[in-house]
Amino acid sequence: MDTVPRQAEARRRFLRMLVASPLLGRSNFLRLSLTSLLGTDANVQAETLAGPETPQQSEDIISSPDQAFDVMDFEPAARKALPPAHFGYLATGVDDDGTVRANREGYSRLQIRSRRLVDVETIDMSVRLFGASWSSPIVICPVSSQKAFHPEGDIAVARAARAKDHLQILSTGATSSIEDVIAARGAPVWQQLYPTNVWEVGRAIVKRAEKAGSPAIVTSRKAPIAKRYSALN
Repeated sequence: MDTVPRQAEARRRFLRMLVASPLLGRSNFLRLSLTSLLGTDANVQAETLAGPETPQQSEDIISSPDQAFDVMDFEPAARKALPPAHFGYLATGVDDDGTVRANREGYSRLQIRSRRLVDVETIDMSVRLFGASWSSPIVICPVSSQKAFHPEGDIAVARAARAKDHLQILSTGATSSIEDVIAARGAPVWQQLYPTNVWEVGRAIVKRAEKAGSPAIVTSRKAPIAKRYSALN
């Protein structure tokens, strides 16, 4: 008869251990969420009856990056800080947001394989792409109109990429020149190219990127504006 109370108490002790753990010391947002769970017996007992699940984060919006539990914690903060049109541009995708859903579903199938009792003091996460070595496997994908979200736009992103040695890809619709971005990055960046039906435009972008020292061109498929409008009409 007392199985549920015992389970609730065991869960409560486990949550207390997590709150006190130094592993969570840098995540105030998660710590507050766990503390909130501990403060409500009904929540703990309800979760016990429902089975072991990850504690839900509170609805509070993070105020600094170190409060984020994962990358999706930044979305509510962006929604609050940005004008609706800017947030909509950043958060939505093509094909009725089908690409956004496909990305999230695709990443949900990736899992981290835990390795027990191995030395993790020194971890090598370096990768090689087209003969170049990068200490970080993270690539900053091209995003256009970045000054709509930050006063320095692509330059600020370049400095962040430099700090963590991430590969940066500059958008065709960048708000800063490739020369300035490479200077801020301290290393060559890749250039995205949206091909159009005007050959001279694409050629000029490629030639300028080549002259600036960009080692790679990343093509993206996008129908020319004229063709899209003619199809609609």
